[in-house]
Amino acid sequence: MIRLAGANSVPVGLPKRIALPIFAVFAILFLGVMGYFLKIGFGTTGSAFGPGVTVAQQGDAVLQATPVPIATDPPGTFTVPQTGTGPVPGGAGGALPGQQTGGGTPAGPPAPVMAAVTELRGRIARNPKDLAALVTLGNMEFDARKFDTADALYARALTLDPTNPDVRTDDAVALHQTGHDLAALAQLERVLRERHDFPAAVFNRGVVLQAIGRGTDARAAFTHYLAIAGPNDPRAAAARAALEELAR
Repeated sequence: MIRLAGANSVPVGLPKRIALPIFAVFAILFLGVMGYFLKIGFGTTGSAFGPGVTVAQQGDAVLQATPVPIATDPPGTFTVPQTGTGPVPGGAGGALPGQQTGGGTPAGPPAPVMAAVTELRGRIARNPKDLAALVTLGNMEFDARKFDTADALYARALTLDPTNPDVRTDDAVALHQTGHDLAALAQLERVLRERHDFPAAVFNRGVVLQAIGRGTDARAAFTHYLAIAGPNDPRAAAARAALEELAR
């Protein structure tokens, strides 16, 4: 038989007015200790659980996308995007630059660009005939204004695919930028022998001719360019300005 406590039973334990405050003090101490361990557990240094997952990393600059190289095209049908219109100083000066990556500092390019350069160099080391890697790296060196390096890469690419007018035009611009105007002119004239109205070569030929003092030929080149350029061509204004300067 279960014996029930009567009304006159002696109470066991501390009175409520004493027990509740003691319980509250212990609860506060317990929560404080747990909070401390949670703090060091999810901190960024000295952590019991390793570094926090939200620590910022280097190399988070936002860059324009580098064109995806296509290494499987047969000679004569190379499809890596090309401008054929690198910047040419002097004279008309308005040749369009290639796609810029940007984001670098005087200490060097940003981490994503350096990673891309390293990957491309590795591809070329493994396969010296990787046409896409040669051209893409040449474009990156061109945009970094390392024209000697760009010229060397373009020359290797042209050995593999001599029919690409974009690459040969970019190589001509790189040659002009390094002061090799006669070599640049030879490259542009080869492009135009194969593709008489290739706009980038026509325009840049005018720039090179003006730079070496062949004013009459430069005027003919810019006039030819304006005849084949579309109404919204971004280089048309530069060609007209060059013609005005040559007429003085």
